Amino acid sequence: MVLRALIIDDEPPARRRLRTLLGGMSDIEVVGEASDGSAAVEETLRLEPDLLLLDIQMPGMDGFDVLEEIADRGPRPLPAVIFVTAHDEHALRAFEAHAVDYLLKPFDQDRLRLAVDKAARLRGSGLVEDRTRKLIQHTLAGRPLRRLMVRGAARIEFVAVEEIDWIEADGHYVLVHARETEYLIRESIRGLCGRLDPSRFARIHRRILVNLDRIHHIETESHGDFEVLLKDGQRLHGTRTWLRGLTERFS
Repeated sequence: MVLRALIIDDEPPARRRLRTLLGGMSDIEVVGEASDGSAAVEETLRLEPDLLLLDIQMPGMDGFDVLEEIADRGPRPLPAVIFVTAHDEHALRAFEAHAVDYLLKPFDQDRLRLAVDKAARLRGSGLVEDRTRKLIQHTLAGRPLRRLMVRGAARIEFVAVEEIDWIEADGHYVLVHARETEYLIRESIRGLCGRLDPSRFARIHRRILVNLDRIHHIETESHGDFEVLLKDGQRLHGTRTWLRGLTERFS
């Protein structure tokens, strides 16, 4: 069985070395390369490889973002994943349960051969899809959102969390205000609050969540409620329940 492999790494020397090492293996066909996360997603969807040799640390979208977006843009068979990384072994223990294997830079052809053999055995067992989905769930569990996915009629948009100004509840949805654009997402404000980085976002009202970096100042009122003035001039009403928690973020 020949495995069709896609090499994903932002460093050209690393991609060349992997291609050279894999070139000596008759059961591997390198079908493509990608130098960043966005290209990695597009090439994976286009080529549908059996195996990703995936660098974790890349500018913009990292390796985990790549896996998440590939899964979101299914349905299609998910490839097996071998991480290629400069992380130390202790940091990688969390990945061992569900990744096929990981290659700690620098590695030699013998170590690569072991990883490829694991991928071949897993593919032969028919468990690749389940293993990769578990990998995605495991690595993203507890990790703050970096982007929100917005499904439209004809396309899917991704909004970086740093672009968000504030969020308000709207029935069974939330309305996300980001750089003068509004996005409607089917999610509860409570659920979204639990998935966003608490060092970046705070509740000011049971219906409102605000990006702390957007706050210009806070005006307190005699009855305990308060107004939050954002840097763009937007005023948001906050209730006394949330005031202490908000001010503690700045202490």
